[in-house]
Amino acid sequence: MRKFLLATAAIAALSAGAAHAQTNDEARGFGATAGGTTGAVAGAVVGGPIGAIVGGFAGAVIGAETAVPDEVVGYVVDNPVPTVTYEGEIAAGAVIPAEVEVVQVPDSPEYGYIYVNGRPVLVEYESREVVYSPGYVVPERTVTYITENPADPVVIDGGVTTGAILPADVQIIEVPEDPYYGYVYTDTGPVVVERGSREVIWVE
Repeated sequence: MRKFLLATAAIAALSAGAAHAQTNDEARGFGATAGGTTGAVAGAVVGGPIGAIVGGFAGAVIGAETAVPDEVVGYVVDNPVPTVTYEGEIAAGAVIPAEVEVVQVPDSPEYGYIYVNGRPVLVEYESREVVYSPGYVVPERTVTYITENPADPVVIDGGVTTGAILPADVQIIEVPEDPYYGYVYTDTGPVVVERGSREVIWVE
């Protein structure tokens, strides 16, 4: 059964006015799922250039971009909240469980949002239904760490593309300050991965 697990670690340096998510000790189970991280982990704080890897967001878009005004997306990105961990796939139309705190967008109260596994997810505030996510917001510090800590390249049968799931026998290297993210290097360069799902979110 799919469940949301709420992170117990508070996110650092939140923008003023950003609400805090509830906590839940069950989040400690995330460690094994994400490849060895122990305890709960905090989500990414946006600092410096957003999406330094690709000039925007990394990973697949969820929902219809045209349905959500740019200023709403901008607010959600500029005001991150503690991330929650979700066992399963987030998709447009999914309903966020009542135990997960949804933060209302002040100037567009019909919208709310949460951060899931390090990515912003927008919902209809009243129905709690997922409407859109632009992808993962990859902090500049994560990009810096990956480029400054290259690893021996691995060979993956069939190659690697965005959205692919890395095989279980491929070791994903943790990014210490952002444990939701990991990476491997191939002969073409770094590959960024969402560690909980092993999904490739960016390929150089």
